[in-house]
Amino acid sequence: MSVLKKFLTVVLVIFICIGFVYSPSAFAKKKYTIKIATLAPKSVGWAKNIRAIMHPAIKRATDGNVKLKWYWGGVLGDDRDYIQKMKIGQIDGAAFSGQGVVLACPPMAILELPFMFENWDEIDFIRDKMLDTFDKMAEENGYKLVMWADQDFDQIYSIKYKMATYDDFKKARVITWYGPLEQKVLETLGSSPVPVGVPEIVSSMRQGIADTCIAPSIAVVGFQMYTIIKYVNPINIRYSPAASLCRLEFWNSMPAEYRKNLDSVRQNELKELIKRCREDSERAYNAMIKYGMQETKMDPAVVADMKAKCKEIWYDMAYKTESEKGTAGKYYSKKTLDELIHYLEEFRAKRK
Repeated sequence: MSVLKKFLTVVLVIFICIGFVYSPSAFAKKKYTIKIATLAPKSVGWAKNIRAIMHPAIKRATDGNVKLKWYWGGVLGDDRDYIQKMKIGQIDGAAFSGQGVVLACPPMAILELPFMFENWDEIDFIRDKMLDTFDKMAEENGYKLVMWADQDFDQIYSIKYKMATYDDFKKARVITWYGPLEQKVLETLGSSPVPVGVPEIVSSMRQGIADTCIAPSIAVVGFQMYTIIKYVNPINIRYSPAASLCRLEFWNSMPAEYRKNLDSVRQNELKELIKRCREDSERAYNAMIKYGMQETKMDPAVVADMKAKCKEIWYDMAYKTESEKGTAGKYYSKKTLDELIHYLEEFRAKRK
């Protein structure tokens, strides 16, 4: 074989090797493990539903090359800790409570405004209409909104009071752990909130430091607070999202094909997860009533007045110009608020 032929053969082999190494099929074989932390215990229904529904869906969407590694039950701290650990790359994502969603992505506080939503149908409608808006909110804060599910419609629970009148709110020692928005709502309703950290919520209730809280039914059952709580006001005082956020840098490091397929999981299997979790919440609530917790009812006039007072908060927390963005107490734009309200009014008009 001539020197030239030998040279050409070597070059051909090199190009074949390069083509193999950099081919899409070779990239597709790379494995990705997404490390995710959450406050949710591994044994609760939400966690079981994640493993039963989302894990197989993610496996199918990525040919088994993307897996989730969970740190359950707050072993890595709370929502604030998760944000810090994502910033330094210790974890890749977190499944946040409603409070954590706002800590990580403040504009999403718009979803948690008091008395904004009336039922699940409205939530689903807004999710379909405005998902792109919330995707952009997450990206602007350095995250990919991998999954927007539900914490619940939160109710008002009390050891001592029916929480049916303004007088009840004035007398009650209401825990606040959810941040400035919750504190402002409670103050608007006449309470003097008792600030505590997430790990102290249950002990504060049991030790008498506080006697009332706003919470989802599944948490009241999971933390066994139903054994000491006497009253529940079932009014949907707020909707709380549960969201899984991934570091945008990590998300973008995965092949575009995987990202596209995972987005399809968000549109399909996620709906089944949401359905099952809502059923779990309803069962938890009914179980507490069966256990002996008393439901209370508010005078419709009082409800209407509370809604009117709280509606002022919606606009107090909105910024009107870009110069106001990021200033204290301003979470989302008035433009986004107006858009959300417009869609809700449109939806409600069609349902009449």
